[in-house]
Amino acid sequence: MENTKKREKTIYDDSLSGIFFHSGLMLLVMLLIACAAIGAVVFLTRPSDYKEGIKLIFFCLLMVIPCSYLLPLVSLIKVWKQESSLGIYWKNRTDQELPEWERDWYLTCDRAGFILVHRAYIRHMKGSKVEIEDTGSYNRGKAYCAVFEDMNGKIRSLKFSSESVEKEFQQWYKKQPYDRGE
Repeated sequence: MENTKKREKTIYDDSLSGIFFHSGLMLLVMLLIACAAIGAVVFLTRPSDYKEGIKLIFFCLLMVIPCSYLLPLVSLIKVWKQESSLGIYWKNRTDQELPEWERDWYLTCDRAGFILVHRAYIRHMKGSKVEIEDTGSYNRGKAYCAVFEDMNGKIRSLKFSSESVEKEFQQWYKKQPYDRGE
């Protein structure tokens, strides 16, 4: 009898369409819950405006999918451009059994989308920086950026939601193990 250890499946095992779907799923669920809450409030507080309530809920539901999957779509387009530049495709990877820091592709779901980059796409790292983002009214957030020169000589940056995720990316690029505190 063979003693083989089964490896737990992760998002790294998914296809690009699976990654795309999973990266927008949490926002999709949150927006659906918000639509249900809006519907409940409208129907409980204004039962006489039944038709207007239906229109409002229909509009909310109509906006859920575009709002949930706009940023993942941008991420997907970036990956397609990267794949065509490299001639290396996500579907052809064979490094799923390796530890994350040794894999050719770096993958994380972050900032309402996903980041997927191949090690060969990066000519060399330029450093890190923090950007202050104005998200409207009085809200300001930080984006932690890894700055690199791509294979075509263009300076690019990847934005992360936290310094720890950005450091994880830097360690992946250096092929150093990283601790996620699990």
